[in-house]
Amino acid sequence: MALVNNIRPPLIGSSSSGRSGADYPQPKPESMTVDRSLSSADAAQMIKTARLFYALWDTGNSEYAAAAVNNDFRDNTLPAGRPQGPKGLLYASKAFRSAVPDLHCAIEDLLVSGDKVTARLLFTGTHKGEFMGRPATGKPVTFFAIDILRIRGGKIVEDWHLEDNLTLLEQLGVVSLKK
Repeated sequence: MALVNNIRPPLIGSSSSGRSGADYPQPKPESMTVDRSLSSADAAQMIKTARLFYALWDTGNSEYAAAAVNNDFRDNTLPAGRPQGPKGLLYASKAFRSAVPDLHCAIEDLLVSGDKVTARLLFTGTHKGEFMGRPATGKPVTFFAIDILRIRGGKIVEDWHLEDNLTLLEQLGVVSLKK
């Protein structure tokens, strides 16, 4: 597989609502590696879809989920209690934003290969609402996540994700690693 590093993300085109990409701010990858065997059009579509998906996490705006996620979407690492499919994504976004309303999602690295996009993400925000029975602390939170998205026809059909939940839960006061 031939790879090329640090490709500039493509501009996002107009949406079905008639708004231009400028009307929908999306996180831009700090670093990107794209498989050279992908056509420019396929690579651009996959990058666009990933950026739309991470804009959901960056803003909480459900329009991004509708634009990026297939109706038959499957979360392969679904946490207990979360519904499957696009509804599960919106549930998770809303639930976490109730605790961290200023949540920001930054794409640190994006790897595009075959029908998958792998992302290393940095989430930041402020704990301003109850989380897992713990009251707001007003403290900042910062944690990493890794996602693998499988994309077909310009939409995410499944994903795998791993968040640094231990760091997050420690910052929110849910667990303590201190003796």
